[in-house]
Amino acid sequence: MLVLLLIANLLQAATVPVRGRVVDSLTGAPLARVLVSVEDTGTSAHTDADGRFELQVEPGRRRLFVSLVGYVLARREIDVAQVPLELEIPLVEGTGTYTETVVVSADRFVQAEPAVAAQHLLGSADLQNLRGVLADDPLRAVQVLPGVVAGDDLRSEFTVRASPFAHINMTIDGFATPYILHTVRAVEDYTASGSVAMINSDILQDVALLSGGYPQRFGNRTGAEIDFRLREGSRDRSQARVAVSGTNASAVFEGPLGGAKRGSWLVSARQSYLDLIVRQIQEGVQFGFTDAQAKGVYDLTPAQRFELAFVGGRSSLQEDDGSSADDDAFVGRNRSAILVAGWRWTSGRAVLTARSMAALNAFSNTTEGGVRIDDGHDKQLAARIEATVVVSKAVSLEGGADADLTRQRRMRQRFITGRYRPVNDFTDAAVKSGGYAQARISAGPLTLVPGLRADHWDLTGDTTQSPWLQAQLALPAGLTVRAGAGVYQQFPSFEQVVGALAAATTWPQRAEQVDVGLEQRIGAASRWQITFYSREESSFFRRPGAETRLVNGRAVLGSRAAPFVQSLDGYARGVELLLQRKSHSGFSGWMAYSYGRNRYTDAASGESFDGDFDQRHTLNLYGFLRTSDRTSFSAKVRIGTNTPAPGYYRDEGGVLYLSAQRNELRMPLYSRVDVRANRTFNWSRSRMTLFAEVMNVLNRDNVRFTPPSVSTRTLIVRNMFEQMIPVVPSVGVLFEF
Repeated sequence: MLVLLLIANLLQAATVPVRGRVVDSLTGAPLARVLVSVEDTGTSAHTDADGRFELQVEPGRRRLFVSLVGYVLARREIDVAQVPLELEIPLVEGTGTYTETVVVSADRFVQAEPAVAAQHLLGSADLQNLRGVLADDPLRAVQVLPGVVAGDDLRSEFTVRASPFAHINMTIDGFATPYILHTVRAVEDYTASGSVAMINSDILQDVALLSGGYPQRFGNRTGAEIDFRLREGSRDRSQARVAVSGTNASAVFEGPLGGAKRGSWLVSARQSYLDLIVRQIQEGVQFGFTDAQAKGVYDLTPAQRFELAFVGGRSSLQEDDGSSADDDAFVGRNRSAILVAGWRWTSGRAVLTARSMAALNAFSNTTEGGVRIDDGHDKQLAARIEATVVVSKAVSLEGGADADLTRQRRMRQRFITGRYRPVNDFTDAAVKSGGYAQARISAGPLTLVPGLRADHWDLTGDTTQSPWLQAQLALPAGLTVRAGAGVYQQFPSFEQVVGALAAATTWPQRAEQVDVGLEQRIGAASRWQITFYSREESSFFRRPGAETRLVNGRAVLGSRAAPFVQSLDGYARGVELLLQRKSHSGFSGWMAYSYGRNRYTDAASGESFDGDFDQRHTLNLYGFLRTSDRTSFSAKVRIGTNTPAPGYYRDEGGVLYLSAQRNELRMPLYSRVDVRANRTFNWSRSRMTLFAEVMNVLNRDNVRFTPPSVSTRTLIVRNMFEQMIPVVPSVGVLFEF
């Protein structure tokens, strides 16, 4: 026994205390219950409430592994000498890369744009829990944010404040582009097709939603803006993430560039087998996709950086509903590729960036009999230059210019009165050019951001000027008032200007937006927010002749060849309430309630009706709870009173009939609850995370709209509602090494 005690004392004397503190890399806040272990020794410890730990480690070159569920697995090389070692180890939340730098932000609720009243930023960690195992889709995460309405389980598309998805700007690494969805293009709205974003959530740094009253760096949209930012690869070491679930498999590889680590590379790929699930939900439907993303960054000099990013993929949907209609059984294929190159120069008071983009999208829809009913492609070349100059502590100036060449080809034919007939066929190209300038002026607690954008669209010869103004005022007791107003304009699309469906005359669509918001912080981790908004719209497009309706008691069938008419004027008004907590330990999440009204008047026909996306009441909830260093749980809830069934329908005693009034019939209430659990397992050099999710855990019978069949004799409408996803469990595993 004495010999054993002597040996134990000698071993203890041969070790050195290694003490440290684990913190969040963004806020510098201490992280509790973090597992800190020494590679190949079995020595480990957990951090206390102040993020501190202590280990007894033998001298020499050692590697620490630091693990907390929801954060990146960190590896830290240390040299242990004969004196105690003190460390600070920052952890990056979500799927970012390890860094030894702590960029402390006093505000946990980071703003994407200063002074914008309604904005929400989803970091990498929230994206992981909200995207969904079934589709691995960052746009599904956005659907849970305040003011967002989405009632179709199989589609990424949604509406913000009743604005159509086609009026929402989507940007990726500094460019606006519509080609980042796996979807079926060129088919009529409200078909049974689905969609998924063409971006792996694991490579996103964050996603920002600007609901209204935002700076117009890109322009040409009257609705909200969604910004995707791809993260950089690791400059510390090469690493990999491989995930396999019941619906897809994905991998992310990344590492440093060059011996001096002046850059980084990142490559990601996904393969879906989602059709295995979809076929169980919808007989006769198969949907799958493949995509890849890559990003490279290299510092040419300490002041100059070059970046190159790529997003591409293809998808296929095969649909056969068993009907005899020739257009209802088809295969839809869609392919896209986006390449963005950028250069940035930074000095003490100025930042200059220059970017270029090339994008290609090609699609086709082919019937079961081999007839191609849709065929087309879009080609886009764009360039932009931007500069920001800090004039003084109180004033900064920003401006930019861009040019975008787009070429479109469309061919559409449909089975009409016994044979296939052409509906539309055109090829055209046009350039959109524009520029913007804005100033940020701070005077004590007040910040003003005035700006102006001008654009020209040579397809129509139109030129627009769109001013805006945002303001922010900090008040006592943690209160902040934000307000914004602006004019937002959108040029007509190719199909609305050229081809058989073109409107007789066109001009830019216009929306005048006003937002006023009040926010108060409750301590460092919580806040409440209320935002009022009003959007006045004019000169919006519709195709009234394409909809079957009741006229003087008789059914008038809609025509697939009906042209566009620019005759809609309307408004969207409402209020959004948010209660949010963001904590590094315990519970995080939000509760968001929205009330809105959206209504239009057709200046040509005199009709007045609720908008297609007019959902009065919306409740979006999200909660995340970390119970240990290895286990976490999350849940999301979306409830909405739902939107109109778009068209001329009415309900009489449970039987649906054709109507003379548009959007009179409402869809049934939508309600869905999803839950998720994560459990990590640590080894000396890697980590495995087992994740499980149950979609629609309450097995709610939600439905979506599909174009119905109408009896012209009885005026009875059938087959309008289609069942969506029932309760679906799914599991997966993630390996990090």
